[in-house]
Amino acid sequence: MTVTKKILYLILFVILSIDIVHAQIDTIPKNNDKAFIVNSKVLNESRRVWIHLPSNYDLNKSYPVIYLLDGEGHFKYVSELVDYLSSYDRNRIPETIVVGIINVDRTRDFTPVHSLLFNGRIDSVRMSKTGGGKKFLEFIQTELIPFVDAKFRTAPYRILAGHSLGGLFALYAKEAAPDLFQSTVLMSPAIYGGNNKVLHDLKSFLADHDHSTDKFYLTIGDENTRTVDSIVHQLKKFASRSTDWDFKKYKDENHFSVTYKSMYDALKFIYRDWFIDNYSSKAMTSKEILAHFEKLSHEFGYTIKPGEDFMNGQGYKQLRSNNIEEAIEIFKINITNYPGSWNAYDSMGEAYMTVGEKKLAIKNYEKSISLNPNNLEGKKKLEALKN
Repeated sequence: MTVTKKILYLILFVILSIDIVHAQIDTIPKNNDKAFIVNSKVLNESRRVWIHLPSNYDLNKSYPVIYLLDGEGHFKYVSELVDYLSSYDRNRIPETIVVGIINVDRTRDFTPVHSLLFNGRIDSVRMSKTGGGKKFLEFIQTELIPFVDAKFRTAPYRILAGHSLGGLFALYAKEAAPDLFQSTVLMSPAIYGGNNKVLHDLKSFLADHDHSTDKFYLTIGDENTRTVDSIVHQLKKFASRSTDWDFKKYKDENHFSVTYKSMYDALKFIYRDWFIDNYSSKAMTSKEILAHFEKLSHEFGYTIKPGEDFMNGQGYKQLRSNNIEEAIEIFKINITNYPGSWNAYDSMGEAYMTVGEKKLAIKNYEKSISLNPNNLEGKKKLEALKN
């Protein structure tokens, strides 16, 4: 082989290698994550927040929000969990916005009571800055939540999740601002020293909120259960019947590994009435669909609309079963809820074409194509109808 050929082969190898690398990079899905700085007047400092949006974030939909304490430690896996559980295949929870609050001084921010006591001993080094919980809650309530609500399409349903010392703060936040978060996830909460006041105040809080529809999910790993035993005892004895709560101990996890399973189970607990099997052979009627989502709307306190893809799937199930009128009714609801969806009009066009309503089929295909000029299949069907 000549030197020239060797050089040519080497150049070709490098080019192919570059193409392979580019192909591998291009196939990796991008996360819909954003980072922001919130300049807090309450805390007199700048706070970083990481925000994860659903992959198909839609300006015409509103989304519940999970607020994560210790955001740097939990943001990535919770964002992935939310996307996984809310996907069309799983359909266990709604698409959700995740807000990770990045720490500056967690000991200061997560403790509502100043106390030098730690595990029964004075710790003037670690505990000297405790007691900033009240200000941190004010920051969340008056600055962070309004910031998120102003920037994104949020629904009036918020979940606060805290682990360890964050669990202490999450319980305090529920007692101090009962209506701020509708669900609370406490993962191996660490409550000690003067901050045991939060435990002592729980009884009176539960007694004063005897009609509360709050949801609590409490977990712990293989560790000391004194704190959670107290919380569970008070929930059993004083929580109203309308308060929805559960507790789970993970014997095969420790204090630090308990969080992943906790968040997975917590989300499924909060939304345990959400699930509809999108792959079931049974087709739901429009009345059954509306009844299901009216029930969810009542449970979570805001109007919840069935998803566009879900309605489209249910409509096609009826269409394949030759229940044309029911399919058309479902597609009508979908168009009403998502008037900017080219696919909703395309499906309606197909339903009218199936039943022989040529003019209505043409009208819906034309609308679909006006919304999406790249709807090539729709153009073919429209041309066939017109000819």
